[in-house]
Amino acid sequence: MAVAMFMHWPGVTSDQYDAIMARLGLDGNPAAGGVLHLATLTDEGLEVCDVWQTEQAFHSFLEQRMLPVVSELGISGEPEIRLVPLHNLYAGDPDMIDRIGAVSLPAAVASWAS
Repeated sequence: MAVAMFMHWPGVTSDQYDAIMARLGLDGNPAAGGVLHLATLTDEGLEVCDVWQTEQAFHSFLEQRMLPVVSELGISGEPEIRLVPLHNLYAGDPDMIDRIGAVSLPAAVASWAS
């Protein structure tokens, strides 16, 4: 069953998030079972919402790829993670993803916005 993953990671900065994403290399090596990733940074830290095909796919990615990268980068703190069954996924303009490009690095979004 597909799940929505919500993560709150206090204290994580944009530079730390960008370093994690660059090291993960999701464009060339996508996460097995990953469907959608959204991230925002607030004054409190990082907020993420993902959609995964299964809870197991998320846990495999977390343990085998993400946490080792976080450790290598020396990023401290623990994310607060909540997984819930996905009830619905709606995209009002699914072609927008094609227009802006489906890439993992924030710089691509910044170049689209300018």
